[in-house]
Amino acid sequence: MTDIELDESVGAVLAAYHRFRDADSAMALRIRSETGMSDNEIAIIRYLLRERSDEHEVMPSQISRHLGISSASTTALIDRLERAGMVERISHPTDRRSILVAATDLAAERIASTHDAFEQRLLDLTSNLGDVERHDVIAYLTALAEAADATATGPRR
Repeated sequence: MTDIELDESVGAVLAAYHRFRDADSAMALRIRSETGMSDNEIAIIRYLLRERSDEHEVMPSQISRHLGISSASTTALIDRLERAGMVERISHPTDRRSILVAATDLAAERIASTHDAFEQRLLDLTSNLGDVERHDVIAYLTALAEAADATATGPRR
């Protein structure tokens, strides 16, 4: 492979990555527009739905840790979502001082229309990859995530 071909193929990968980022941002904007929820509110609902499908109960402190936000911010988000009918607070079955938070069916419906359609397409695309292709995609995405993490937490210049 010549330097020109290498540069073109590297450029093609970078262009595909940027195209994906743009499409992902547009999808997130569409979900926010359709649901009337903020990114953090959507993240809470997605987390609650994922935990519900795994039959896990969720306490507000777990939401705080998952989003990396304060307990006060979590409480404010849960309050807004509860007023909108997206979550419900449930008494903890064994600890009277604790509460659990669960997504409502309305929340699942609002998120599902766009998010689940994408997840199904992602599953279909991934299922059509061969083992070697999956390995390469996993390695690339893992390295990309590590680069993003290192950039976000590394020293600023």
